[in-house]
Amino acid sequence: MSLKLATYLFTGPFPIATAEIRANQVPVVFAIVAKGGPSWAPVFRVIDVGASPDEGMRFADHQRSKDWTPQAGETVGVYLFYAARSEHTAADRERIAEALRRKYDPPRGLV
Repeated sequence: MSLKLATYLFTGPFPIATAEIRANQVPVVFAIVAKGGPSWAPVFRVIDVGASPDEGMRFADHQRSKDWTPQAGETVGVYLFYAARSEHTAADRERIAEALRRKYDPPRGLV
């Protein structure tokens, strides 16, 4: 499934417990998103937004992962925007993440 945040198309959801970006993979801007509501009218809430470093990362080991908890009736997953090194520097990824944080005001921002 895909989720559009601002003008960026994110792929997901992936389980936080097992999702990881390795150093040899394309770095990402990530969004931690809670999905709630009825299946015919889901509600998506942005909990956190960040960018992976060039050396990769495991989402379960992220310093803010303890804050990525669902509210009643929600499931939480990670969505990824693949930011190829040939098109986006680490600074570009951080700028995208910061712009998305301003727009969605995690953890309250609804998509």
